This record gives sequence, structure tokens and C-alpha cells, in this order.
Amino acid sequence: MNSNTDAGRKPPPSTPSPPPSMEFQAPALPPSVHHAPSTMATPAANTSTPSFNSTESICDTKKGKYITAESDETGIAVNDSRNAHLSRPLLLCAMVAALSSINYGWVIGSVNIPALVIEECSSGPETWKSGFPSCIPMSSTLWGLVVGLTALGAWAGSMYSGKIADWIGRKRTLMYNNAFFVAGALLCGTATSIAQLAVGRFVSGIGCGFAANIVSTYNSEAATTKSRGFLGGFQQLMILVGLFLSQVVSIGLSDAPLWRVLFSLSAALAIIQSGLLFMIPESPKFLATKQRYDESRSALQKLRGNLDITLEFEELVALLDAGSRNASVPKPSLWQILSGKTEVDLRHLVFCVLFLMLSQQWSGAKGVMFYSTEILSATFHLSDSEIKHIPSIAQLLTLGIGAIGAVAVVIGMSVLDKVGRRTVLIVSSLATAICAALI
Repeated sequence: MNSNTDAGRKPPPSTPSPPPSMEFQAPALPPSVHHAPSTMATPAANTSTPSFNSTESICDTKKGKYITAESDETGIAVNDSRNAHLSRPLLLCAMVAALSSINYGWVIGSVNIPALVIEECSSGPETWKSGFPSCIPMSSTLWGLVVGLTALGAWAGSMYSGKIADWIGRKRTLMYNNAFFVAGALLCGTATSIAQLAVGRFVSGIGCGFAANIVSTYNSEAATTKSRGFLGGFQQLMILVGLFLSQVVSIGLSDAPLWRVLFSLSAALAIIQSGLLFMIPESPKFLATKQRYDESRSALQKLRGNLDITLEFEELVALLDAGSRNASVPKPSLWQILSGKTEVDLRHLVFCVLFLMLSQQWSGAKGVMFYSTEILSATFHLSDSEIKHIPSIAQLLTLGIGAIGAVAVVIGMSVLDKVGRRTVLIVSSLATAICAALI
């Protein structure tokens, strides 16, 4: 009877098993990085205050319990660094690197407003004081050549900057490149002849060429997917900021002999950046290419703050590992690319890039940055007394041009990720064409 009764009873409800751990099990790394284990931590057992790795972000470090990570519409955890926008650490590092771009703009814009003071001695006849002349008389053609040597130096710097950055790193290249800015600024600031001024402009141009390449490389490798559009235009914005600042300062430093101080300020900016570069991490991608995985992970963590970088780091390593396996494939020659004799026809991409770069130069923007004061002074037929008056109408319009350029870049950066690159290119090209037709 008892057995029947026991058999007819329902078994007591079993105690529910604890929910599975929310710990993320990351996929295995490629063989090339098996020695760099994942830093995802699990709660410490039998301790009142559990210890967690700094990369752990889906764990409540105060209570020692895992919490449910929220996800966005793509299914990626909100605290996953792959889902991150522009963070404060990333922005600060990008700004330190972009000080080279500000210096680039400074070098371009600093010769604009004091041009007539230097080449035509518009502030008064040439006089010597403490071993330095108040001006360096030369023809407009020769002045154009001296100023244009900056572009030649930039070409030389950009030709070799990539190889050097791949050899010693992005951060160290930016640091060493400041030597060109310092040397060029000192040569121009102490110039007593046309030749010395020309050499100074060329040396400063080398620094500009390195900056144009390395700053964009560092920022693109440090950027998150969602901040890539913003940081892609960040370099151009900083160039225009440097150009605008140099022209604002030029109003007070364009007279003789203060234009020498104006040129020398580029060296001060380079020295300040050299000190700040010690405070930012190297590019995680560069460190990973050198198989310095621990340093790469640490650098990426500094750029992402408290976010979980595990999956982003493993994707980076996997991508580089796949690229290294394809490195044995022979690269096509320039002729093969231009003639379409490659496995995938690259001619369309190559010509698009070349046309975009050339059209930027054909717009005449760089000429305006270099010579707008002289162009506008001739356009408005300013007399000698009007030119000597600082600020003149030509100098004020030059400031306006620099400010408009900076505003345009900010607008482009804000809409780039929303409307797409192609739309921004079409609209900006049409606006450039309309303005050129009006001129």
C-alpha cells in the first residue's frame, strides 16, 4: 500500500540548476598567436574581493558577479569595443598625433600674410639689426619658388615616410619627424639670405610630408569602425586649424622683424608634441605586425578605455595573420595594374584615387593658401599705404578664407558617416565648380 501510494505521488520538484555563466568564450586565435592568450577573466573563487583583468567589462567588478550585457541591433554587446564610438582616450591620442597636422598648416599659412613685408620690404627699407635683415628682397617669381619648395620637400618626405613608419613605428616616426619642423623653423627664423630661407622651407616641407602620411595612418589604425569617418577628416581639419591660427597670429607678427618669431613658433609646437607623444600608445596594428602581441593588446586597451577589447584584438590578429599568408603572392607591377593584367582589374580604383587627388590640387586651394594676400592685394589694387596698414583688407579676407575652410571640414566630418563618402564628394565637387565659375 505504501509502495503504491509512493508510486502514485508526483516527484518533488527538482532544484533548478544555476543559469549558465555569461562568460564569453572567445574563438581560438590563429596558430601564430597561441602564445598570446585571451585576457577574459572569470570570477575568483573563495575570495571576498575577486580580482579581474582590466579588459573585463561584462562583469560587475564590485560584486564579483557576471551581468547580462546589452546588445545593439547588430547583436554586438554594447560594451564590446567593436561597437564603440569616439571615446575620450581615442580623441586625446588622435589630437596629440594631429599636432603634426597643425604644424603642417602652420608652415603653409605662416608665409602668406607677411609675404609683402619679406619680399618687397613693404614695412620700410631693408635694415640690419643684431646681424639680421628686416626683410629679404626678391622678385615675386623667386618668392613663389622659395615658398613652393615646401611642396617639393613634402613630396620627398611622403615618399619615404611609409617605409620608415613600418620600420620604427608610427609614434616614433612622428617624434623624429619633429626634428625637421624644428630645423626648418630655425633656418627660416634666422634667415639672412634667399638661399637659407629656401633651405628652411624645403626642410619644413619634409616634415609636412611625413605628417601628411603618418598622422592619417596612426588615426586610422587607432580608430573604431564607427569613428573612422570622423578621424578620417580629422587630419584635414587640423591642417586648416593650423593654417587659420598662423594667419591670426600673423596679424600681430607680420611686421619686421617679428615675422621671424612667427616662423620660429613652428619649432615650439614640435617640441611640445614631442613631449606629449610619450603619453600616448603606439599603433596596435603596428605592434601586432611585429608580433609584439602583449604590447598591442595593452595599446588597444588604452585607446578603448574600459571597453572589452577581446574580440576586436582577435579580429585584428586574425586579419594580419591572413595577410601574412598572402604575402608570398607576387605583387603586380605598375604596368600590369595600369594595363588591367591583374587577377582583379584595378584600373578603375587607381584612376578614381588619382583623379580625386589631382582634382584637389587643380582646384587651386593650395595656391590660395600660399599666396592669397598677394593675389587679393593685386585684385583690389591696394596702394602701398593700404598694404602697410595692418590688417589690410587682403589680410582680413585671407583670415575669412581660412575660417570658411575649417567650418567646411567640420560639416563634412559630421555628415560623412551619415550620408556616405560618395555623396559628400559629389556635393563638394559641385560647390567647388560653381565657386570657380563665379570667380
